Amino acid sequence: MTENVAVPSQELLKALDRGTGSGFESGKALPDPDMEEFRNQIQQARALLATQADTGNVFGSIDDRMVSLMQSFLARTGQDLGGTVQHSGDGFEAKFDSLDPGWVWSLRDWIKKLDTHAFHAAADEPDIIANDYRMALLSDWATGAYGAPVCAQSITQDPKPIDLVMHLGDVYYAGDVDETQQRFLAHWPKRAGALHRALNGNHEMYSGGKGYFDHILPQFEQPASHFALRNDHWLLVGLDTAYQSYDLFGDQARWLTALAAANPAHRIMLFTHHQPFSYFESGGLELVRKLSALLQQGRIAVWYWGHEHSCTIYQRHEHWRMHGRCIGHSGFPYFRRFKDMLTNQTSWLSFPGRDYIPGCQLLDGPNPYVSRGAQLYGPNGYVTVELQGPKLHETYLDPAGGTLLEIDL
Repeated sequence: MTENVAVPSQELLKALDRGTGSGFESGKALPDPDMEEFRNQIQQARALLATQADTGNVFGSIDDRMVSLMQSFLARTGQDLGGTVQHSGDGFEAKFDSLDPGWVWSLRDWIKKLDTHAFHAAADEPDIIANDYRMALLSDWATGAYGAPVCAQSITQDPKPIDLVMHLGDVYYAGDVDETQQRFLAHWPKRAGALHRALNGNHEMYSGGKGYFDHILPQFEQPASHFALRNDHWLLVGLDTAYQSYDLFGDQARWLTALAAANPAHRIMLFTHHQPFSYFESGGLELVRKLSALLQQGRIAVWYWGHEHSCTIYQRHEHWRMHGRCIGHSGFPYFRRFKDMLTNQTSWLSFPGRDYIPGCQLLDGPNPYVSRGAQLYGPNGYVTVELQGPKLHETYLDPAGGTLLEIDL
């Protein structure tokens, strides 16, 4: 069982303590040339977990490959190795007091079988779309719990036309095949006649990308992890920034530059998993470097991304003349940033610009889809984007489809 099984940080620490006894520490249990590297990765993961706040029974994940792989492995096989699960109100929480102490060797055998999926090249020409075109955008959505299935149901039942439903990446914990089926495809919004697209996320790549490339892309009839759509006014481009994290693997930078040159009058709308900049976390320096010419020319009008678990709306960038949007809040139960000012009201917190980062508005408030400690977790939700000729209309919605904010660009 994978769906709705949470492996909290403190339970994972218990599992590590049971599995890293003297045989593991000395390397005598299974000596081979890669033993030292594996042991170091486990110990680094343990040190990282020890710094994390206890999420209790709530789903939690860290942007670390080994931690995510351990969570993915134990969510699926923990019961077979002597662990248990108990219902927590939001799903099931894994408990590891009785876990087989040798579980790390089974983990290691599984990891050794993982390899990185081949990268696919995109078509040279964009697909043509209508000038009036409405999209529903989700990111960091694939938990299968909390506000995620509610967002999907609202998109499915939206009475207005939806031409495109897109996910900007991250299938938890490590995007393996089981998680892809149970946390992503099983809950994906059902919109007959709509185009469905998904970007690659770093969590998908933690297990090598097989779930994403071999299951999501064929289901969506999507040839590659990057793609382009075009009408008379807009060039919509999705890029893969996860195959090589915070970077553009392969020929993507040249491909996008050629598309921009072939459509010189079009406004470019960009979609990525990783952020070019952030008011609260680090940005993608290599990503910005490879796109610097287009940014400096002001060719990118709007850029949507996820990865960072928040909904943050940036003011127009002073130098790039671009509107940035972080929408990584669709399904993950993320901690609210400002614990000294928690309220029961959903609101937008404003922050002034600093250095090269524009001012922004951050969505804040409790998460009613977390059964315990709802006030500690930020709101889930999604965004619709409506193209009306050269104009653009954004609607920021809560999981149930309630409007939180509307913006015209």
